[in-house]
Amino acid sequence: MNTIFKNLASAIVLTFFVFIAFGSGDDKTEKSTSTSSSATNESQPINAKKIGETLPTEYFDVTVNKVGIQKSVNTGNEFANLKAEPGNKYLVMNTTFKNTDSESRMLMDGEILINYNGKDYTFDKSETVMLEGWGLLLDQINPLTSKTTNIVYKIPEELKGVAYYKPGRAGSNDIIELGNIK
Repeated sequence: MNTIFKNLASAIVLTFFVFIAFGSGDDKTEKSTSTSSSATNESQPINAKKIGETLPTEYFDVTVNKVGIQKSVNTGNEFANLKAEPGNKYLVMNTTFKNTDSESRMLMDGEILINYNGKDYTFDKSETVMLEGWGLLLDQINPLTSKTTNIVYKIPEELKGVAYYKPGRAGSNDIIELGNIK
């Protein structure tokens, strides 16, 4: 019986990795190493939007509804809260994604871009919060449907400057200005 469970678990893990590999394989956008430089220069890129404006990307219309900086994150569930950590703070974005494609698509977190003291920083790992309404862990939405969720990034407390959000699978000039981080 244990062998059956081990084989089943192995098959599930393999299927998961195959799903991830094929899910990200249809991303036709071009990666650029100068993304953060272009995002944080004084001149705005062509496709820069602000909070509350919709940014059309290849598969999604993305709208950052609200942004906040917090020392800790209260999710409404004490087991999923993000506690304060010395030297860090949390950037929390309430974001809506609408699938504009003709088939279901997987949502990806994206990255936060900040120029601090003349150096570009990219924060491309969001915090995992295992709670509905928080994060995009393997979420996929059908055509013409929307999902609104909170995405959380841990950033250094000392960090200051204008922050930008580049949604996952967006073009290199597709960004949303989040305002000045203090």
